[in-house]
Amino acid sequence: MKKIIFGLMLSFLFLGFIFSQDKPATVKFKVKGITCDHCVDEVKEALVDIKGVNSVKFEEVNFNKSYGVVRVSYNPAQVSLDKLAEAVSEKGFETDLKQVKKQSVKVEGTAVKINVKGIECGGCAKSVENSLKKIEGVKSVEFEKKDYKKKFGVVKVVYDPERVKVSDLEDAIVKAGFTANDKKPEKEHKEMEH
Repeated sequence: MKKIIFGLMLSFLFLGFIFSQDKPATVKFKVKGITCDHCVDEVKEALVDIKGVNSVKFEEVNFNKSYGVVRVSYNPAQVSLDKLAEAVSEKGFETDLKQVKKQSVKVEGTAVKINVKGIECGGCAKSVENSLKKIEGVKSVEFEKKDYKKKFGVVKVVYDPERVKVSDLEDAIVKAGFTANDKKPEKEHKEMEH
């Protein structure tokens, strides 16, 4: 009889442990670069698509100050805070979630900084990054500075000078609808409503 009771107790403890692992958690964090409803939708979509995220709700949005505060309910056994931050970052927005620092690998090549005008939100910055990353010979792309109020940013590009010229980089930014250094686009970037 003692063995049966002991076995049942172990079973209940084990089941309790398993169910406690699926207990939802909630995190609230700030997202920078939110300047329009489209930005809000982009962030929501990025987070909702993650397996283990139960709900996403913006509690506060301030388009004038380019930020929003989002509350995410998620299963910590399935998704980490780093994964949430990474999903937001991949859409071109910044968070105040503490991410585990990834070791930066030094990229060989020539570096150039390009002034970009017309950057209104994280989505705009991501458009510039994506247009540059498509160029063969570009090794890394990173915004060093973004000021959404002034619609300005500085992007650092590391590239192979044997395969790419600075004018090619500027042209890619211009084709995306932004001003690169002093090269202006024929048509402004209006893919998103701001």
